[in-house]
Amino acid sequence: MRKMFNVKAIAKTLWISIVVIVIVVAAVGVYIYTSQPAKPERLIKIAWTEGPEFDFIADHLDEFEDETGITVEFLTIPRAHIVERLMLEMLSPTPSIDGSIVYVLEEPTLAATGGLVNLYDYKPKSQWISEGFYESQLNILEINGELYYVPSLWNGALLLFYRTDLFADATLKAAFKAKYGYDLAVPSTPEKLLDAAQFFSKKEYNGKQDYIGIHLQLTTTEMGSGAYTIYPPLAAYYGGGIYNATTGQILCNSTGSVEALEYLIDLKNCAQDSCLEDGTFEAERAVMAGNVSGTELAMADQWSYMYPMLPDATKPWNISMRPFPQGPDMLGIAILKNSPKKDYVWEFVRWTSSAEIVKGTTLATPKAACRSDVADDPEVSSNYWVDKILDSYGRVMPITPVIKDARSTEIYEKMMLRLGEAFTGSKTAKQALDALYEDIATIVQY
Repeated sequence: MRKMFNVKAIAKTLWISIVVIVIVVAAVGVYIYTSQPAKPERLIKIAWTEGPEFDFIADHLDEFEDETGITVEFLTIPRAHIVERLMLEMLSPTPSIDGSIVYVLEEPTLAATGGLVNLYDYKPKSQWISEGFYESQLNILEINGELYYVPSLWNGALLLFYRTDLFADATLKAAFKAKYGYDLAVPSTPEKLLDAAQFFSKKEYNGKQDYIGIHLQLTTTEMGSGAYTIYPPLAAYYGGGIYNATTGQILCNSTGSVEALEYLIDLKNCAQDSCLEDGTFEAERAVMAGNVSGTELAMADQWSYMYPMLPDATKPWNISMRPFPQGPDMLGIAILKNSPKKDYVWEFVRWTSSAEIVKGTTLATPKAACRSDVADDPEVSSNYWVDKILDSYGRVMPITPVIKDARSTEIYEKMMLRLGEAFTGSKTAKQALDALYEDIATIVQY
């Protein structure tokens, strides 16, 4: 006999089952929703500094915030302490900084911690290049094939500032030709620079005032300026170097390196007496005044941003390509890998490296544009200083790479110490660089 089903009982059972399933699904959904980490607040904190180009970015920051909905807070940290502060932030599970400006000399040490984000993870190298970034500059900043920042905030170059009235003076030109056998002109090589500096330095011509041949910054107490900006490029020019981190070869006391330091000592003897103490601010004042302690300057090795500060026609100055290679002077924004807001910081990096912003920072203070499309922009290229800077910064004279080693800061500090001994005469150039060789050998053996 066919079994009869209780329709009401079945319906009731199904209804209870459906209710239970709905409750379970809802509970699971609530659990999944509440167990997911909350999206980070759209506020990023960036370690920052001061200057016209940084002011430009700050003035346009509302455009970025309107475009992305990301708020940016700048934290001013003294440059001398930025590395140690970032080291602490990289160790923290809850960093108080999400990104930071990083200088080219700081990058190798910071990169060795593994605490910075590789920007190639966001945009491959080929795309950076296709957007106008110079491959040679990316190569300088790459460490083991990874890129931690681009020089979108600062790309500084040193130029040769010279007195046009002195180089055009008929009496001086005749005296120079008689002494050196060629025409007095703006120097285009280190050798010609030394000739001109020696010619003008503390000489008298027809009763005229003595001159200082060239204003130099040779301080050895501050990295990123002074002797660091002159000696490594000169060592490269003469076929030497400091330390090759790839091969492990110590080059600092090679023949070319010694020749470069001997040359620099000769050039120092044509400079102002205070060249071992004068920093950037003293250099600015000297160029703007046209003299040091009342003695007039003939030339100066100074930063490109000083060009707009040149005095009026009563002491005519002009600028030319620096006649030997340039050291990289690059500043950009790095992303801390342990920040939960990495993607937000990347948006800020992307915006600050855009053509529009790079154009604005380049015009805010004369420097080398990090993008070819910005350099070619009519508003930028119409400026007289652009070609002079670009020729000095990779287009004619090469940019000398930095030491890509976690211990690079220690090596450079020892280099500065030994250069100081050579400049003051307590050691010869060879003795100072032999001592530096031993210093570097001790540093890199561990």
